[in-house]
Amino acid sequence: MRVSVAIEIHRPIARLFWDSQDYSRRLEWDSYLAQACLLDGRTEAAVGVRSFCKSKAGSGMESRYISFEPPTHAAVQMTQGPWILSKFGGTWRFKSLAERHTEVRFIYHFQCRPAALAWLVEPLVAWFYRRDMHRRLVAFKEWTERPT
Repeated sequence: MRVSVAIEIHRPIARLFWDSQDYSRRLEWDSYLAQACLLDGRTEAAVGVRSFCKSKAGSGMESRYISFEPPTHAAVQMTQGPWILSKFGGTWRFKSLAERHTEVRFIYHFQCRPAALAWLVEPLVAWFYRRDMHRRLVAFKEWTERPT
C-alpha cells in the first residue's frame, strides 16, 4: 500500500532537504520520535547508511538509505522493524515551486502481516500513517519557517 502527504514550505529546496536529513537535529521538530540516529558512527546520510528511529510509543525501525539525491529526494528501506510490517519504505521528495517555496512530500510504501488479513489491516495502518505524516510535516514546516 502507498500513502503520500505533502505540504508547502516557504524555504528554499536545498535547505529543506538538508534539514530533513540532519539526524542530529531531528528531535527538535519530529515529535513522533523519541530517538533518531544514524548507525555505524556515520554523521551524514548517504546511500547505504543505516539509521534507527524509535517512536514515542516504543516502536523501533532500522532502515538503510537506498537513494540519496540532494536536493530532490532521499529514500530508505526497512531492514528491521515492527512485526506487523513485512515491508516498509519511506521517501522524502522535494519540489521547488518558486524562489524559496518548496513542496515537501512524505511517501510510504508498506505491506502488513499476516498477508491473509492485509485487506483489513493495511487500510487501518494507512489511516494512522497518513495522520502522523501530516502532523510531522506540519511540525517540520513550523520548525523550518520559524524566525532564527
